[in-house]
Formats: sequence, structure tokens, C-alpha cells
Amino acid sequence: MGDGFSVDVDALKDAGLGLSELLVSLDELAVEDIDCDRKFVGHEGLADSYESFCSRWHVGVENLTKDGQELSTRLINAAGRYLAKDQELANTLNQFHAGGSGG
Repeated sequence: MGDGFSVDVDALKDAGLGLSELLVSLDELAVEDIDCDRKFVGHEGLADSYESFCSRWHVGVENLTKDGQELSTRLINAAGRYLAKDQELANTLNQFHAGGSGG
């Protein structure tokens, strides 16, 4: 089937699993790990900017992680559905072929 529709199921699965691993790594690098007390920043304006950055970063990472987990799940599920449909079609063709050769 050279010009038909094809899907690289392994690539879908690997992309989903790779994304999941990336999200685990991202979760381990929380911005809170570099958090420090305002008195160590030394400048009120800089301390305010730093707190604002940390807050926005945290929200951004939460959203990215949630969206990334959804995408990872969808990629893995799509690979599974393609495999199931491919097997179903192969079984149908085998039954058709077995039924046609007997008559």
C-alpha cells in the first residue's frame, strides 16, 4: 500500500512517552528551589520583580505540565487505537481471504 494513509505508531508512542519523561524532569526543576528570602535580594524593586517572576513561572509551568500530560496521553492513546484498528482490519481481511479460498 504505497500511496495509502499510514501512521508511524512507534513514533506516536515514543513522542507520548518522551513528553511524559520531559514533564517529570520539568517538575523536578521547580523554581521554588531557587527561592530566597527578600532580605537577601538587597533591593525592594528587584525583590518585587523576583517574586512576580517566580509566581508567573509557577503558573506557567503548571499550565504547561497539565497541557503536556494531556498531549502525552492523547499520543499514546492514538497509537493504541491505530494498533487495535490495524489488528481488526487484518483479522477481517484474513477471514475474508480464508472464506474466499474455500469456494
